Amino acid sequence: MALPSTGPLSLNQIHIEAGGSSGTLCSLNDADIRGIINKSVNTSNAISEYRGQSSEFVLTSGGTVNGQAQRQEITVSSFISSGGTLRIPSTMWVWSDSTSTAALTIDIPCTIINDGKIIGKGGQGGHGNTVISNSSSNAKGNGGDGGIAIKINSSVSGVTITNSSGAYIAGGGGGGGSSGVEPQNSYAGGGGGAGGGNGGSGGGVGTGNVGGTGGVLNATGGQHIGNPISSAPGGQAGGFGVSSSGEDKRSAGGGGGGRFLPGSSSTSNSAYVQGGNGGSAGSNGGSGGNSGKSGGGGGWGAAGGNGYRAAFGTNDCQGGGGGKAVEDSANSYTLNNSGTIYGATT
Repeated sequence: MALPSTGPLSLNQIHIEAGGSSGTLCSLNDADIRGIINKSVNTSNAISEYRGQSSEFVLTSGGTVNGQAQRQEITVSSFISSGGTLRIPSTMWVWSDSTSTAALTIDIPCTIINDGKIIGKGGQGGHGNTVISNSSSNAKGNGGDGGIAIKINSSVSGVTITNSSGAYIAGGGGGGGSSGVEPQNSYAGGGGGAGGGNGGSGGGVGTGNVGGTGGVLNATGGQHIGNPISSAPGGQAGGFGVSSSGEDKRSAGGGGGGRFLPGSSSTSNSAYVQGGNGGSAGSNGGSGGNSGKSGGGGGWGAAGGNGYRAAFGTNDCQGGGGGKAVEDSANSYTLNNSGTIYGATT
């Protein structure tokens, strides 16, 4: 709540606005109090400068993607000082397009109030062209792990995260494992994970079958590019896997994962597309079973399904793991949740 613009204004009121306790010792030179008006140490400040000010900074849009207000891969200290509050409005997406970078990185003590959507990147579906005819570990077309939504850097304490009613914090879904059928030499790609994971490409017969692209914000993933008779559909969350057995179903790519919240599972009634279903929000992708089928991409924060290599009779093309909603880096922090969280929070 902003400080009063008129009337009496005390140092105690300012201290409370900065996150301090009423009646405790403080001064205008304290870093958290100076942070309200972005005053550095050793510069003059007066109580009058705090009128109408608030320690809360409301995140503004960095431009739209698919009509959605958004910020991509942001760090808290770029917007507020230590001890401040960053609010993400209900219309805002904070997102990542890399499984190795969190959507929101917390590098200072702070309070995060999320009224919008904070999402990690979906894992890539396993590529069919990495499934070769031997049983060595490098023959496995595994799906990629999903990315983190929020990461608290090492040795950062004093963090509070509030996820408001109607808001989402979601790790990316894991990509589905690919599949292989020998001696037909046909290898199918796994489905992409929720959070925009690309579907894996096919290999062997019919090479050039590219997996479906991950969806943009508030959109489903793309269908794979290749022989349309074996096209795996994209998903609102996890993308669909595809079969690699049968003359008309060889070497297809998997469907792309979506960036739609919460997102339903992706399925197909086609006789030519029979891989694992893509997972809905919070649900694992479907397994390839036992007939040379690739795994579906995982839903938000969930694992991708395993793919099946018929020559070896095993589901050893592993689906990727689900991304965390919050990676705490072994720090203690406070989490208040009235909304929806997909993925681990430690």
